[in-house]
Amino acid sequence: MRNTEAPRSVTPEEWPNFLARRPVLSSSGRNWRQLQAYRVNHPPNWRLELPPLDAHFVGLHMSFPCEMESRWRGLTERRRWVPGEVMIMSANQESTWDWTGGLDELHVLLDPRALAEAASEVSDLPVHLIDGCGILDPVISEIAFQIATELANPDVSSPLFDQSAATALITRLLQDYSTLRNPQRLQRIDISPHKLRAALEYIDTHLDDDVKLGDIAAAAGMSPYHFARGFRKAVGRPPHRYILALRVDRARDLLRNTSDEIATVARKAGFSTQSHFTSVFRNQYGVTPSRYRQLVVGS
Repeated sequence: MRNTEAPRSVTPEEWPNFLARRPVLSSSGRNWRQLQAYRVNHPPNWRLELPPLDAHFVGLHMSFPCEMESRWRGLTERRRWVPGEVMIMSANQESTWDWTGGLDELHVLLDPRALAEAASEVSDLPVHLIDGCGILDPVISEIAFQIATELANPDVSSPLFDQSAATALITRLLQDYSTLRNPQRLQRIDISPHKLRAALEYIDTHLDDDVKLGDIAAAAGMSPYHFARGFRKAVGRPPHRYILALRVDRARDLLRNTSDEIATVARKAGFSTQSHFTSVFRNQYGVTPSRYRQLVVGS
C-alpha cells in the first residue's frame, strides 16, 4: 500500500544533511535563536529534492549565474538565477531544484514563531508570507550580506546580532512580502525619550555582562520587536552595533589609562574572549589593542 503520510518537516539544524554539500559557513554553535544561516557552494549540474522545512526560508544567490528549474507551491518555474536575487519560501513546503552552472547561496532559516509574534503586535489578523523567487530587494540583500559577513568572522559573532538581523528581516518581510493588511502600523513604531533613556542606562550598567535584547527591551517596558525597531529609528543603528561601539570605546579608554593585561581589558569591556576583542578592535582602528597601546601610551 502506498504511504500517503506527509513527510516530516526537518529542523534548521537538520537542513544541511539534505544539501548536496556541507555548508562552507554556518551559524551552528553560535547560540542564534531566531534564525540559522548557512553559506552553501553547491556542485554544478545537480538536482535536489528537499523535504519540508519547519522554518521560513530566505535565500540569496551570492554568485555564479545559473539556469534553474524549481518545483514548489505546486508550480514549476524555469528561470535564469543571477547574483543578488532573493527567494522566499514559507515553512513546511517540499521543493525540487534542478540547475546547470555553479550555485553559491546563503540560506537564512527564520523561526516562524518570531515572525508570528511580531505580526501579532501590529495586526489582529493571521499573517502569512507571500512566497516568491527571483526577487530583487536591496534591503533583504543587505541583511543577507551582513549575515554572510558575520558567518565569515566567527570571533566577532554575538547573540545580539541574531536578534537584530532577525528583527530587520521580519520587518521587511511583513512590510512587503506578507498578507499584512495595515503595513502603515509598521511605520509608526517609536520609542519615547524616557524609555530610550531607561534602555541606555541599562546598557551602560550591564555593558560587561552578556546583554540580551529581551533584557534591554524589558528595562524600557517594550517588547523586543518594538524596542529593536524603535531603538534603531532613534539612535540610527541596531542595538548590537550600538553596544559593540560602546565596548570598543570602553576598551580604548582602558588601554590608554590602565596597565591591565589585554585579556583583562577585554573582559572589563564586555567582550566574551580576547580574540573577539582583538578582531573587533582591529576592524575599528586598523591595529591590535597591544599596538594601539604602544602608539598612544608607549611601552
